[in-house]
Amino acid sequence: MQQSKKNDLLIGFTVSVLISLFVNFSMLMRSYNKENELANMPNIFPIPPQDNYFLYFSLIWFFSYAFLLFIVNDQLYQLGDKLFKKTEYKTILLVIAVSFVTAFVIFNLYPIINDFIMIDILDKKSTFFNATTVQATQTTIHSFSIDDILGPHYEFKTEAPDITPIKPFPHPLVTEHLFVLLTIMLTALLFRLLNSRQEMMLEYEKLKTEKLQNTYNALMGQINPHFFFNSLNGLNSLIQSEEKEKTLTYLGELSNVFRYILQSNKKGLVTLAEELQFVKAYTYLLSVRYEGKLFFSFQTDTPLLLWYLPILSILPLIENAVKHNIISKQYPLQIDIYTTSDNLLVISNKIQPKAEESSGSGIGLKNLWGRYRMLTGKDIQISNRKEYFKVSLPLLNSPVRS
Repeated sequence: MQQSKKNDLLIGFTVSVLISLFVNFSMLMRSYNKENELANMPNIFPIPPQDNYFLYFSLIWFFSYAFLLFIVNDQLYQLGDKLFKKTEYKTILLVIAVSFVTAFVIFNLYPIINDFIMIDILDKKSTFFNATTVQATQTTIHSFSIDDILGPHYEFKTEAPDITPIKPFPHPLVTEHLFVLLTIMLTALLFRLLNSRQEMMLEYEKLKTEKLQNTYNALMGQINPHFFFNSLNGLNSLIQSEEKEKTLTYLGELSNVFRYILQSNKKGLVTLAEELQFVKAYTYLLSVRYEGKLFFSFQTDTPLLLWYLPILSILPLIENAVKHNIISKQYPLQIDIYTTSDNLLVISNKIQPKAEESSGSGIGLKNLWGRYRMLTGKDIQISNRKEYFKVSLPLLNSPVRS
């Protein structure tokens, strides 16, 4: 917050300096041209300092005027947000009204301060300047001839004096002060719009992140019912077979699997080693359920075990293979899980469609694709050719988006 206020003040300071230079540009150019002309002439007479003093006063005045209006506008926008609860048009009307009143008050102070500085203070310096000028002139006349100053071929010409009528005091100043006021008001409004746009973008990103998290949680919630149903069926078969030792082992592995799934909402990405440890526990449960009918093969490169993938990525693919293929003594099913040189994890099984099997909704693959894109920014690859169904999952060498 404090850093933001400092930035606003720095912006106001910079804008005020630029406006002051712009308003006084004509006087700056006249001063520059006059200095160039005097530099090419004999330095006989002292140069009156009043013009330079007025230029300095004008630069400081319009800078202070612009900077004060910028601060007033900034504070008024903050006050308007509190009073009108970010009702934009009411806040803008408040800023316009108060800014014009403030500008009017400051404008009426200009002649008072100008007279005080330019007349009361500089009048004494002007008196001193006039005395110095007379003395310097008298001294110089004895040292130089008129031909030395003006040149031997200079011809005197009598011309009518250039008398320019002095404009009434307020008219040019009203234009300058009004220009500064409108420029500051538009500048403050522009920065407010830019800040509002930035806040909207940050709010949008926050809502987007929350939406993605909610979507992720929903996708994860759709996995659990399928898993629970299949696991309970396997446990029911063991209980009916009255194999106590195998039942206890099954319950132990089932407990490990449940624990991993319950922790999945707290994790985004896990290492391939963690995921395979869970998969091996789960495949044990399936091997008990489909004893002698379902087989698994694991072939992974050791370095890739430390690479990352979204949690519970392999589970829906195994469940999909079990659900849509014939698994029997005559047609056993083997699921191969292996890595490739392209840093992909492939889950492959031979296609043995059930006779009564429909095409299916494909919701499991859609959910997996959605989670993968959400957490890694990459797409899974699906191949359904040559009698084999393959899904390739890209692995990440670091959990950059976990």
